Amino acid sequence: MSVRQIESINTDDSAGPKVEVMIAARFDELHDDLMRGRDLLVDIGASNVEEYLKRLDGAEGAQEDYACFIVPVEPESKQMKDTIKTIDMLADLGVEPGRIRVLLNKVDLVRSEERELTLRRHFGQLFELHERKRTFELNQDALIPRNDVFTLAAAAGRTIHDIATDGMDYKAQLVDAASAPEKDRLVRLVGLKRKALSIQPLMDQAFTALMAGVDA
Repeated sequence: MSVRQIESINTDDSAGPKVEVMIAARFDELHDDLMRGRDLLVDIGASNVEEYLKRLDGAEGAQEDYACFIVPVEPESKQMKDTIKTIDMLADLGVEPGRIRVLLNKVDLVRSEERELTLRRHFGQLFELHERKRTFELNQDALIPRNDVFTLAAAAGRTIHDIATDGMDYKAQLVDAASAPEKDRLVRLVGLKRKALSIQPLMDQAFTALMAGVDA
């Protein structure tokens, strides 16, 4: 599956070699590819969502080119309001509730508290909207805990999946490390891999929850 990233400008050094960055003005080109049956994951930057949805609104039926829309939400008030606005805009475009999925992001899980209580405490407005309108899917397994591993992996220029599955034993390599800088590098990689291995199953769970019943 290819990834298209919709941003305000046509360059993004952080996107990585497997990501093609597009500007929203290339709307027609993107949808031509979707209609040809290309498997695409389209990542729309937060600052471009409204413009992109306006383009969808101006092209009757274009929203049908997507199997589903995944809307990430964070506990902070501003992000919550943006998410609810996006959900409402998608619903107004005629996107069925089953094709609007929410990803609960940066969740501070508490071991001593039931998950639903934690989620309702963080995302109360979203739960209330779901119960009142039922315009989107809300699966409590579609969550990503708050974790600095994403920032660390990005700084290393790698993905969580790559780190978790690279088959390298960085701790064993420490035995033969000859210099202090090399030891420091390997120590960082040991810590990064431990975090990646811990978060990977939760990411897989979230993906499964988000894609349940999606007809791709």
